[in-house]
Amino acid sequence: MDFKNATLPLVQYFQRSLDIFASVRAYKLDSDVLLPALMIKQVDDTTIQIIVRSNDDIEALELCEFIGNDLKRNFARVTGINIFDIDFQSTPIPDLDEETDDPEAWCYLSINYFEN
Repeated sequence: MDFKNATLPLVQYFQRSLDIFASVRAYKLDSDVLLPALMIKQVDDTTIQIIVRSNDDIEALELCEFIGNDLKRNFARVTGINIFDIDFQSTPIPDLDEETDDPEAWCYLSINYFEN
């Protein structure tokens, strides 16, 4: 069975289902990205990272938590990949982007899916 990257199906899910982000990206948030912004990337075959960048640190943290919980509750709605479980590996952590000094929050999620 071939490896299937979960990043693009997750990005497409959030682009379709949420209008709270000005930008939803895979792998990288450019310094000039419109905020609030969501970035999703697959770190290894069972881990994804979520980063939310905002103008406000509390908003970034709350949105990161919201995204993780939304995925836990609604992973069956993601198309293009057959997910059977998602859960937090780490709680959302507030931070500052090193390049822009914009507030952000990030977390890691365990993802288990069939590679079909």
